[in-house]
Amino acid sequence: MRPLDDRLLAAHARDDRIGLVDLYTEAADAAASLDAACFYLTQAYIFGLESNHPAVPTLHARLSKEGRV
Repeated sequence: MRPLDDRLLAAHARDDRIGLVDLYTEAADAAASLDAACFYLTQAYIFGLESNHPAVPTLHARLSKEGRV
């Protein structure tokens, strides 16, 4: 499987907003720090809002839990 960064870049190149939600969520789950995780969750949330992704409530809840919304 391609590294996450490569998959993110490819999804951006395709303008695959649905895929970007999943990939940024995956990046958040693997992040080394809370700040990095929240950065990735924010990206996932933005792309989720733009694409009406079903994960938006979960992403919002995760960001709220960390005081980031």
